[in-house]
Amino acid sequence: MDYLDPKKKRQHKIRLLVGYGLFSVAIGIATLLLVYMANGYDVDRSTGQVIQNGLIYLDSRPGGAEIYLNGEKQRGTTDARLVVPAGSYTVDMKRAGYRDWSRKLLLEGGSLRRLSYARLIPEELTTNAVAELRSDPLHASQSIDKQWLVMSYADSPLLLDIINTTQAATTVQPIQIPETIMANAKVGNVEVLEWADDNKTFIATYTVGENVEYILVNRENPALSQNLTTLFGDPELQIQFQDRKRDKFFAYKPSTQSLFTATINGSVGTVPYVTNVKAFKTFGNDWVLYITSSDKEGLVDARFKRGDKDILLKQIKTADKYLLQLAKLGNAPVMGISSPVENKATVYNDPEKYLNDNHNVSIPLATTVLRVDNPIDLQISSDSSVIMAYGLNNFAIHEFDEDRSYTFRTETTVDPGQEIRWLDGQHFTFSSNGKQMMMDFDGSNMFELVSSVQNLGSFYTERLDAMYTFTPGVIATDVAPAISPNISITNLLILADR
Repeated sequence: MDYLDPKKKRQHKIRLLVGYGLFSVAIGIATLLLVYMANGYDVDRSTGQVIQNGLIYLDSRPGGAEIYLNGEKQRGTTDARLVVPAGSYTVDMKRAGYRDWSRKLLLEGGSLRRLSYARLIPEELTTNAVAELRSDPLHASQSIDKQWLVMSYADSPLLLDIINTTQAATTVQPIQIPETIMANAKVGNVEVLEWADDNKTFIATYTVGENVEYILVNRENPALSQNLTTLFGDPELQIQFQDRKRDKFFAYKPSTQSLFTATINGSVGTVPYVTNVKAFKTFGNDWVLYITSSDKEGLVDARFKRGDKDILLKQIKTADKYLLQLAKLGNAPVMGISSPVENKATVYNDPEKYLNDNHNVSIPLATTVLRVDNPIDLQISSDSSVIMAYGLNNFAIHEFDEDRSYTFRTETTVDPGQEIRWLDGQHFTFSSNGKQMMMDFDGSNMFELVSSVQNLGSFYTERLDAMYTFTPGVIATDVAPAISPNISITNLLILADR
C-alpha cells in the first residue's frame, strides 16, 4: 500500500509539484508568446531573427482591386488585411479599366494602418450633357446630403433651378422666390450661402450693390420663403443658421461687432451672445470660435466660447482677414485659426479638456501647427477627421484620429478666387485652369478629371460615383450657331460597375 509509505508519499508529492511547476512555466511561455504575437512579433524563417510585424487594412471603391507591396503582388483583392514586417512600403491598388492608386507608407512594428479610402478613377471618363440651362449660372450650391443642386442666374435672379442628383434622368426644375418678399425692387444677384440639416431649406443672399438681404428659401414650397432681413428688422445683420436648424439663427451686427442668436418668430436676442467680435466661426448650438481685441499692440486674441465658458487660445498677428474653422469630432470640438500674415495655422483638438486636465496652465497646448506659405483658406473635412490649410499650390494637413500631419506641394494651382470642396472625409476637389481635380487628403493621389466653368466647379453624387460639371454657352457667329450652356454628368465608374 504505497500511499501509506511516507517515502513514496513524499516522492509522489514532489512529482506533482514538479508537474505543476512545468505546467505553469508552459502556460507562462505560451502567454508570453501570445502577447508577443499580439504585438506583431514573429520569427523570420529565412534568417531566424525576431521581427515585429504591422497590420494594414486595405479597401477601395470599387472593390476587387489587386494589391501590390513594393511592386510584389499580394494574395487576394480589396477588401483585405495584410500582416507584414515593419518598414517602408509603396502600396499600389490596380483594377482593369481604372487608373492605378498608389501610396507610400511607413509601417511601424505593432501598428495598424488603414488605407480604406482609395477611390479608383476610370482610365477613360465618359461625359454626357444631360440638361440645357437657360443661361450661364452665376452660382451653384449642393445640399448637405448631395441630393439637391441649386443654380442661380443673372437674368431673372429670383428664379432658381434645381436638380435631383438621385434621379436616373436629369431634369431641371424651377424654384421661384416670391418677388413680394424682397425689400429692394431692383435686380440683384442670388447666392446660396448655407443649407439646413433638413436638406430642403437654405439661406441665400439677394445683393443689389452694397445692399444685402438674407432670404430663407424652402425648395419644396418656395412660396413659404421668408425675408430674414425684413423679419429681424435690421438691414445690417449678417445671418446664418444656428446648429443648421431651419428656424434658429446666429445674427452678426458689424457696427457693434456683436453676435446674437435669433429665431424664426422674428425675435433677436437683446443681449449679445459674444461681443467685440472681429471674425468668427460657429458650430452647433453654442460653439463660437472668434477673434477679438488684445491688450497687446499688433495682436488679437483667438478665443473659443462654449456655453458659459470662454477661453483664450492664443494671440495672433493683426490681419485684414482671419481664417477660422470649427467642427465636432465625436463629442470634442476641433478647430483651426490663422492670421495669414503668419504663414501658418494653429490646430486644436478639444482645448477645453486640455485646460481641465492641466490646471496649472492658462492657455491650451496646440495639437499641431500647419506651415503654409500665404494661406488662402482653412477647411475641415465633411466627417471632421481632417483639417487642411492651403495656398495656391501648397498644402498642410492634420489627421486628428491618427495624430499625423502631412505637407506637400502640387504642380497645379488652385484657381484664384475658388475654394476647395471636401467630398467626404478623405477626398477633396478643386479647379485648376478650369480642370476639375480630385485628391486624397494626404496628397498621395491627384487625378485630373474634366473641364468645368471655373467659378462653378464640380459637384458629386453621394457615393462619388458621378460628377456634375458645367459647359458655358457660346454666342452665335457668322460661321457657327449659338450653343446653349448645359450641365453634364461624368461617370466615375466603368460600365461594368454601374
